[in-house]
Amino acid sequence: MIGDNLFFEEIEKVSKIVKALIREKNVKVISHHDADGLSSAAILIKALTREGVNFKFRILKQLTENDIKELDIGESDFLILLDLGSGQINGLKDVLDKTQVLVLDHHDPVRKEHMNLLHINPLVLGEEEISASMICYLFAKMLNIRNTDLIDLAIVGAMGDIMDEKWELKGLGRKILEEAEMLGKISIERGIRLYGRNTRPIFKSLEYSSDAVIPGITGSESNAVQFLAELGIELKEGERWRMLKDLTLEEQKKLASAIIVERLKNGHEDAEDIFGEIYNLIGRPKDLQDAREFATLLNACGRTGNFGVAVRLCLNDLTALRDSWGILENYRKMISTGLNWLRDGNFEARNSITIVKGGKKIPDTIIGTLLSIALSSGIVDSTKIVIGFADDEDGNLKISARMSRNLNLNLRDIIVEAAHSVGGEAGGHKFAAGALIAAGKEDEFIKATENKLSNQVK
Repeated sequence: MIGDNLFFEEIEKVSKIVKALIREKNVKVISHHDADGLSSAAILIKALTREGVNFKFRILKQLTENDIKELDIGESDFLILLDLGSGQINGLKDVLDKTQVLVLDHHDPVRKEHMNLLHINPLVLGEEEISASMICYLFAKMLNIRNTDLIDLAIVGAMGDIMDEKWELKGLGRKILEEAEMLGKISIERGIRLYGRNTRPIFKSLEYSSDAVIPGITGSESNAVQFLAELGIELKEGERWRMLKDLTLEEQKKLASAIIVERLKNGHEDAEDIFGEIYNLIGRPKDLQDAREFATLLNACGRTGNFGVAVRLCLNDLTALRDSWGILENYRKMISTGLNWLRDGNFEARNSITIVKGGKKIPDTIIGTLLSIALSSGIVDSTKIVIGFADDEDGNLKISARMSRNLNLNLRDIIVEAAHSVGGEAGGHKFAAGALIAAGKEDEFIKATENKLSNQVK
């Protein structure tokens, strides 16, 4: 057992209630479309299957008022919400008046009591935030101890939601990681903070390095190739592209030193902060062994609408691998196109915020990802909040907002208040938030955000 406090007591109590409910109700599961939500869905799907329960599940981009109205939940149903729901409790009133609802979420919650509401969120009980996948794992383990074998999915979901700080899980997340290591599901090693150890050519890992930014190389394939050539690191071994995992120890040291030098030359205060923990999933196929790469693949599937492929990957259906790489390549092209568009100066820098008006040029499913990369790679000013707008398929405006962890603000509170002021819906975290507003309300939303920020500064 990890921990012994009110949070775990609540999970245990709720799991006993749910164990009885799932045998007498029609279970409906709804989860979010990102890596955390998809990992959460896979955990619950496996857990419910082991209980012999018939259920239906859906994946949503977000839980809007319209989505709630269309749920068609009756007294004989039991609704389970994963990685969403905590911020939409008030909108669930009609559903709660009919039947029981279980929410397993980590987003900032609405505080509400209802006899039919089973709400597991660490923030409700004053605990530190962990990913939804980790909450789902702890719940599934309480439901049936056999579900401890799903712990690797808890780590994958956490990686997808960037719950680690500088590539290292801490706090309760760390304890779950250590349990995974003890169970023989995860091994931990240290390495350069670059994605694609098992799946990308070395020059591509350098080109896509958005966490540990390499000035002049991040975002440029040609500069990455030249950088490696100057170091004498071969790009190919025969006809095969070499990956990070193929580098000798001497080559790894040479590459790390050169990256640090480049960062020092460009004034990075944390120039040497390029190393982090790598979480290897034991027993998974070679292409899915790096937890971060697995999470990236799930995000690619989720944000391109390929939910079934993502869940099949989580549940070890290896036939899904064939479908997933084309999806990932398409996703990378979308991200690359969007970043190039931003590099061309398609944003507006104001006093306290940077505005990105994506319209139809940037898909609403990737606007948040683009903002995160733009912040970390220096495309936009990291001392300001960045807010992106994209048209969704229903003619509304999808808003994503991001900010650096160095800013002493609560982004969710700012975005929620601005969205509500223009009749929209919003939710999220301290450093990442989102909203949905009506088309034509963009300028009003921006003004409300700036007013909120100016009041906080005063």
